[in-house]
Amino acid sequence: MNAANTIGLTLAVLVVLLLGAALLYPEKF
Repeated sequence: MNAANTIGLTLAVLVVLLLGAALLYPEKF
């Protein structure tokens, strides 16, 4: 894997975590 793929996957994981947190804990957003 090259750097671009690693960065892209990392950003995708962070976005998924943020969306999951917003859905599970909407009172915090």
